[in-house]
Amino acid sequence: MNLNLTRFLLSSSLLACIGAQAQERVVDRTTLKIIPDSKVIKTLSAISSATRAHSVSGQVPAGAAPILPVWKYSMVSPRDGNTYTGSILGGNPFNRGARTTTVPVVLIPLRVEFTGFVRNFDPTSPDAGCLGNGNTAMSLTQQSPMFQPYNAVVNGVNMGNVTFPDAFQRASFWQSIGTSAPAYHLAFGVTVAPKQTISLANGGPYGSTLSSGGCSTNPITADNPDRWGTIDINWLNSQLNTIIANLGINAGQFPFFVLYGVVITDAGSCCILGYHNGSGNNAAPSQTYGIAGYDQGYLFGGGIKDVSILSHEILEWVNDPHVANLVPEWGNTGQVGGCTALGTGQNNLETGDPLTGATMAPVTMPNGVTYTIQEQAFFSWFIGGPYPGAGGKYSSNGSFAGFAKPCPPGGSN
Repeated sequence: MNLNLTRFLLSSSLLACIGAQAQERVVDRTTLKIIPDSKVIKTLSAISSATRAHSVSGQVPAGAAPILPVWKYSMVSPRDGNTYTGSILGGNPFNRGARTTTVPVVLIPLRVEFTGFVRNFDPTSPDAGCLGNGNTAMSLTQQSPMFQPYNAVVNGVNMGNVTFPDAFQRASFWQSIGTSAPAYHLAFGVTVAPKQTISLANGGPYGSTLSSGGCSTNPITADNPDRWGTIDINWLNSQLNTIIANLGINAGQFPFFVLYGVVITDAGSCCILGYHNGSGNNAAPSQTYGIAGYDQGYLFGGGIKDVSILSHEILEWVNDPHVANLVPEWGNTGQVGGCTALGTGQNNLETGDPLTGATMAPVTMPNGVTYTIQEQAFFSWFIGGPYPGAGGKYSSNGSFAGFAKPCPPGGSN
């Protein structure tokens, strides 16, 4: 799979009204359900192939090409006896001399303007009814545990005063870090790019808006009204690559786009809440990037709130930056159905997919906001073997007490 998605599907009656700009209806939230990524692999592969050349061209300056700092693994999986290799962000957790690795992350607020039947969605604009006075989706994202340290405890083990990505990586490899590499850390050097704006016709071929019956009290003509927007992934992905090139971002940086009030569709199917992309080849890495929305928390439910999708995508990028880390097949858990027979499951190291909708204990930050972070599967769950992470578990909130079962039947031992 070349673009990794968190994807939801609305009922056919709601899909019909997405393309009708005159019918902004209130969403019936009882119709929401999860569908597996495997249904859109062919479409996503085509998108990725079309955009990779663009994402590399013109972005790497003359001389030494900037690259992300990764460590490479090669190991035999006790699940099937095959050898698996891959690249993971940061220093090698099995290296006793490992210290802090800092990775440049560029947060890009993305304003979406629907012209004609005008509706605007902007993560830097206020939405007091949903976010509280003085807050924006962008400010709350920056102040979240994804980018600010807190006293992180994973499965009863204190990871230190760190961000969640740092805590997760430490916990995932705790068998080594807890005994011989306690100074191991993964840090983000975060900068914020100027707000970027994209515009599309409301009700046109690339997107539309619907009524939400949600929490916003903003006037309909103001930014972030009581509506939500949909935008086609093919058109959007082209816009993201153009923005990355225009900003001069290089392959040694990770640009991450922050949306608000807008979800992504694919050929009329809704909704993709976030994705990340890379070259699909660890030997020939290119520009990596991702996108997710700060979620208001009322539309999808089931643990989908504030930075839960953002945490899903960023941790998957950390553990599979170029979307090329293969593992033994797994499924029948999280957002992945399949696994009814060999070849029907999923076979990549995407840490969020096995536990989509499952969450960590809520984290209250100094700004007084309580955040929702998605639980994710440790490296050992995918590869197998008697080497669990923190607390003797195979996921960050203890949902997995053993490694993935063979496919079929899937699930977790």
